[in-house]
Amino acid sequence: MSFIYSSFISYRRNENDSKFIRNLKDIIASEAQTVTNKAKVFFDENSIKWGNEFDHAIYDGILSSYFFIPIYQYTYLHVDNVWCAREIYHALQIEKKIREHTDNSKYCFILPIIYRGSTDELPDCICKINAKSIRHLEHLIRGKNEGNLKLTQFRTDISTVFHSNFKLIENHDINLNELCKGIEIPDDDKIKVWIKEQNRVQKESESKKLPILKKTC
Repeated sequence: MSFIYSSFISYRRNENDSKFIRNLKDIIASEAQTVTNKAKVFFDENSIKWGNEFDHAIYDGILSSYFFIPIYQYTYLHVDNVWCAREIYHALQIEKKIREHTDNSKYCFILPIIYRGSTDELPDCICKINAKSIRHLEHLIRGKNEGNLKLTQFRTDISTVFHSNFKLIENHDINLNELCKGIEIPDDDKIKVWIKEQNRVQKESESKKLPILKKTC
């Protein structure tokens, strides 16, 4: 396998969270490098140079990464800003292709990190088994409190996730550009329909988990 990046970080931009996201990126890069031996992550603040075709650079970045890391929050999939949805839609197609090629349904290309919300709120199309919540670590990551036991445990947890999934594919000869040639690049209208469908399915799933109230009389 020939890749440039250990991982592709997908996130919804918010100026108030910029330092936090950069610190989180550094943690991801460090742990992913120990597994993939790739020092760089695709993080569009640094990876896309002015003048490049934005969409092509994004899709090429995903195809050049071992893993896709969505930093999930409530507005990650939103019809008013479809770029995160475009990215994860692309990543889902890649994940499917790799699973088919390796005949291994346990492999996860997409490794979610939950910033706002809970694992249960992830869209059903995303595998939840490797999802890691960081809401309780926000102040530690913002302050880069290296050595803190909770932050150390988080590092250990994501390193384990990287390692276990990397082991599932490291001995396969995979050329993602060839494997994923011809996968769909939908326009914004189709992505918006897809977002609405994911939200609908998620609401239905949540409604089925609501407790049944017993009659009191």
